[in-house]
Amino acid sequence: MASTTSDKNGSGKKSTKKVKVKRKDVAEHEDDEVSENVDKKKHITDNEEVNEMEGTQSKPGLGYIRNSVALCVAIVCLLVAMRFYGPPEHEMKGDSDLVKDFGNGVDQLQLSFTNQTERFWKTLKNRGLAHLKNNNPSQPLVFLLAAPPPAHEWVDCLAIKLAEKLDPRHKRNLAKIDGADEKRYPGDKVKKTMDDYLKEKFLDDHRVAVIHRLELLPFPSPQLFYSYCDDQNAPYKHVAIIFTVHLPEEPSLSLSPKEAEATVEKYLSKQVWLRDDVDAVAALLSRIANTVVLMNGESSDSLKAYCS
Repeated sequence: MASTTSDKNGSGKKSTKKVKVKRKDVAEHEDDEVSENVDKKKHITDNEEVNEMEGTQSKPGLGYIRNSVALCVAIVCLLVAMRFYGPPEHEMKGDSDLVKDFGNGVDQLQLSFTNQTERFWKTLKNRGLAHLKNNNPSQPLVFLLAAPPPAHEWVDCLAIKLAEKLDPRHKRNLAKIDGADEKRYPGDKVKKTMDDYLKEKFLDDHRVAVIHRLELLPFPSPQLFYSYCDDQNAPYKHVAIIFTVHLPEEPSLSLSPKEAEATVEKYLSKQVWLRDDVDAVAALLSRIANTVVLMNGESSDSLKAYCS
């Protein structure tokens, strides 16, 4: 009996121990499930946060859009400022290629216009090169090409060819004004028309303007060139302005080259503009007659085809 009871009691103890073990296992299992659930919830929460962040990045907010718009506006303003206030294209005239091309171009003209003096070509070439090499000129380049009767048919051609060397970019649409076309209109109207025309051309980056037959422009329209050819306050200092004048007679052969060139200014002041304001005429001539180039006549048949 004692043995049976002991076995039963022992069995009971063992049974109790087994139950405790099972409960412990269950508890640990429950803890694992809880921990796993917590991890799952944490993982879900983390994923939601990541998704929320990704969604925020993929869908820019109002602040982001405002910043982007502000940046775009700033870039556009910068580009506009560079276009209107940055270095214009004509400041590139110091480029060695343009200088070289002009020098070679004058040499080629010399081969075509064979009856001109060395002084003639030296003046054109040296003044032109000095202007082109200067990235910040204080005044425009001004040539006054004068021609006695034997050179009348050549001087306007030479002016065009020279202009093409100075501004090859606008070779096919040079800025040109012809006094023969303007002489029948009132001087004030011609002055306004020429001013508007030259402003348009120079603002469009033209480098040169040719004024044919200066002596035929009705007064006071030539006074426009007092400001355009000013030595300090000219509105377009990077440009060249080439005038042509047809003299009524050839200067005396007894005159020196410098004295012969001075007759051009005398002709304009004493004959062409004699009845006009003396002081205004003197001021104008001081601007446009600093570089007078007196041309000789030509007789080459090939030159006619060249100038046609």
